[in-house]
Amino acid sequence: MQLNHYLLIRHTPNGRKYPYLDCWGLVIEFYRRELGTELDECTDFSIKDGYEKEKNSFREIPPDETAFGDVIAFFRHGMIFHVAVFLGKGEMLHTGLNRHARAEKVRSLQFAEIRFFRHASR
Repeated sequence: MQLNHYLLIRHTPNGRKYPYLDCWGLVIEFYRRELGTELDECTDFSIKDGYEKEKNSFREIPPDETAFGDVIAFFRHGMIFHVAVFLGKGEMLHTGLNRHARAEKVRSLQFAEIRFFRHASR
């Protein structure tokens, strides 16, 4: 994996064209490039819409079973608001509003519940 490819991503709301991606767009790019899996781009949809369209393709896994490429989903009040990709060694790759893509330690975002998911292709 070439991390520099992802660090060029510039957060763009509902972005689906590299390097202008939102957090779901980053997951789509990562799955296509690193895992050879095409996810629904959900153009012009929010992260919630993308999650709803793809959720049957993913199964929830316990945090201690996470592996490279698993999706980390962040929820508030039962609603998804952010996703990231698990890189291993406790790190995630993500992008967010007014922030470029970055790799950092998996941590809870304020008042968030974290859940981990693995795609059916893995």
